[in-house]
Amino acid sequence: MSVEVQERPVGAPMPQQPPTSIPSAPPPAPAAAAAARTRPRIFSRRVLLPVAAIVVLGAAIFGFNTYREGQLYVSTENAQLTGQPVQVGSMNAGRVVSIPPAIGSVVHKGDVVAQVALPSQLGTGQNGQATMGFLGAGDTHVDVQAPFDGVVIAEPVAVGSSVSPGQAIVTIVDPTQLRVVANIEETNIGRVKIGQRVIVHVDALNADVPGMVDVITPATAGTGSLLPPSNASGNFTKVIQLVPVRIAVNLGNQPLLLGANVEVKIRVAE
Repeated sequence: MSVEVQERPVGAPMPQQPPTSIPSAPPPAPAAAAAARTRPRIFSRRVLLPVAAIVVLGAAIFGFNTYREGQLYVSTENAQLTGQPVQVGSMNAGRVVSIPPAIGSVVHKGDVVAQVALPSQLGTGQNGQATMGFLGAGDTHVDVQAPFDGVVIAEPVAVGSSVSPGQAIVTIVDPTQLRVVANIEETNIGRVKIGQRVIVHVDALNADVPGMVDVITPATAGTGSLLPPSNASGNFTKVIQLVPVRIAVNLGNQPLLLGANVEVKIRVAE
């Protein structure tokens, strides 16, 4: 059997073969495509629904607690820790020789808080009036005593200063007579009664101390100002007034800090 072999001339181009077609993948079945599309939706629902439920539950709890706080308490941050500073001085004019206690020191009733040298008569002037002055070691000294147990919070004068009768040399505060003055809005003052329990949070101590409503001032804070508000003009704007409420507290052995900011929660319902 003979096979014919066709000769190709030298330099003739190679004959091109027809391209071989690659069979394409069959399209996905309709059921598989639908499952692929619904799978992300199911996953997103499984994630979003619990998250939404948690958010709704948290909002409900927050709203309930806020409503409960509003029903049980009258709260304000506009409050400060105050006391009754007492200025102590000499009943005689003279020169301050010494001030033994330092600021912040605890003093007891009868303790010497200052010593004042009294002036002596040095001679007589031309007009017949006595000339007063200080002799030094021969001066008469008087002691200024603390009138009660307390803490020294100020020393308005320095050693060597001349003072007049009654002029303050030291300022003392009784720590057992501390008070909190809270400014309550007039829309809530009707719920506040004397004797109600109070939770006082002292910012400087970062601690809560118990208190009790002691005095409700029968006037707003604006009536005691130097320039009380006038509503006689035609462009009147209603502003909620504040009523000072005094709250008795006992800090115990904790440090004294007059003027410290506090937050109060007055229990108005049981």
